[in-house]
Amino acid sequence: MTAHLLALTVGPVQEFIAAARRTRDLWFGSHLLSEISKAVARSVRDDGGELIFPHPDSDLTPGPDTNIANVIVAVIPADKSKPVEIAGTAKQSAKACWRTFAAGVMKDDVIAAVIRPAIWTEQVDDVVEFYAAWVPLGDDYRAARAGVMRLLAGRKNCRDFVQAERHPGLPKSSLDGMRDTVLLGPRAGEDPRTYRDSWPGEARRRLRVRNGEQLDVIGVVKRVAGGDKPYPSVARVAADPWIRGREGRLGVVIAECKRLGPAVIRGLNVYENGHPHYAAFPYEGTAVFRSRHYELEQEAGLDEGSLRPLTKAVAGLGEPNPYLAAILADGDNMGKTISELACADQHREFSATLARFAAEAKRIVEKNNHGVLVYSGGDDVLAFVPVDQCLDCARELHDTFGDLLKAPAEKAGTTITLSVGVAIGHFMENLEDLREYARAAEKHAKKPDVNGVKDALAVHLHKRGGSPIKVRAKWTDRLDARLKQFAEWLRDDTIPNRLAADLNRMADVYDGWRRDDETAKQRVKEAIERDVLRVIAANQRHGGGSLRERLRPVLDCVTDAAALRQLAEELLIARQIAAALQVATHTNESDQ
Repeated sequence: MTAHLLALTVGPVQEFIAAARRTRDLWFGSHLLSEISKAVARSVRDDGGELIFPHPDSDLTPGPDTNIANVIVAVIPADKSKPVEIAGTAKQSAKACWRTFAAGVMKDDVIAAVIRPAIWTEQVDDVVEFYAAWVPLGDDYRAARAGVMRLLAGRKNCRDFVQAERHPGLPKSSLDGMRDTVLLGPRAGEDPRTYRDSWPGEARRRLRVRNGEQLDVIGVVKRVAGGDKPYPSVARVAADPWIRGREGRLGVVIAECKRLGPAVIRGLNVYENGHPHYAAFPYEGTAVFRSRHYELEQEAGLDEGSLRPLTKAVAGLGEPNPYLAAILADGDNMGKTISELACADQHREFSATLARFAAEAKRIVEKNNHGVLVYSGGDDVLAFVPVDQCLDCARELHDTFGDLLKAPAEKAGTTITLSVGVAIGHFMENLEDLREYARAAEKHAKKPDVNGVKDALAVHLHKRGGSPIKVRAKWTDRLDARLKQFAEWLRDDTIPNRLAADLNRMADVYDGWRRDDETAKQRVKEAIERDVLRVIAANQRHGGGSLRERLRPVLDCVTDAAALRQLAEELLIARQIAAALQVATHTNESDQ
């Protein structure tokens, strides 16, 4: 017998992670995929496989505290079972792990009472995707790894297209439209718009389905499995600067949330659920958004005006800013670096370093920056963070990743960096849209410059009207520091909010100016600089000439109309950050 290199992957990633309406769906889908991956890794290890990725010392015990990626790589020694047998056992472990979660849901009589059992059973057996490939290891680890990953990619492209059972007349899942609903429909004579009012109150509370919303088996498991621990919503993340700015003055609001109870305002169980940084206000964020109180009354079946005391208590503390940041980060040159690792031991060391970064990412997002980590597995990070903390969080993730991965990259003769996309959006946007905004920002950040360098930060602002505003720069250009400085000046009225609009109008004037030689380019640059300084001087409220001098490094880069628009766009994004800074530093006097 000969030793083999085995690679396995599980899914479906789209349905476990991307298809989500609530943050708990998104988080638990990520957790669920990680738990299935852990089961596969344990199976390979217990059958004698020598894990490479994840690292053999990784915590593979079931639980939400650790995540691993959905790709497993291992060496199968020559004296162990054949790879086909180990892969087959691992596949059964993946399916058994999934069935355990699904069975736990159906053991709950409250939830089972509103499920179509026949369709549930059909779908449970048609969820887990599992692919495997292996090659003889030989003496050249690099060649073996390249070969097995190429085979695995080919196997995934030839996935099993099993025709799912169709039930004409049944609506599809609202999350992704892939499968039929497993939720009971209206009985004869029941109004399709209100029939769920007759469901047990506990079922409606835990499923949290809107009128007309449908869920397939994955959707129900993500919504219900893992107990009744709530998960911080995008509304809670958006409200966090406002809450921090009023810590110590929320007694009446908290008392009203307690009075209304979890059927109306859900608690976060912050210490149990691992979010002690939300202890100052351990409740659902929609409680402090007065515009949402009417919908909360409807969802809870309360009489109109039942939330009036809560509305009054919140109104006395000013208005929260409804925007938050979705952060998506991804390593640069990871594939190239791994391909240069000379042996399995180097790959294991690399895996251990990635695991350390995943643990650091949780500390950075939650403890340091008041955010919520949805997923951190290897070099991938997805998080929701308050707007006033998003740039600090992105920078800390980037720098920590670079510090940890510097030595392994040097050993492989490559450079590893982290590109980060930050998308700022309204908490009432669909969760799937917020995630796609972050994905677009990440792709923008990872777009190589003329020298093929990635290592960048991209920040996209999605207001509820108009096109998104997008800025990008390499980390060495310190876009994050510039945006923070602009935000502080805007918050303190050192520069006026209208400056960005003035610069955009100025850019229209300079469109089409001749720049066909160096002399013409210099004339345009000097004219733009004079105009910008003139506008600043005319609008400046505080700071005197010192502000113009501090802006000079920025002005040196403003050479044409396009660069002028870039500066205006940075100011527009900074204005949104300034709004979050403002509510986070509110004073008692400004609440009046």
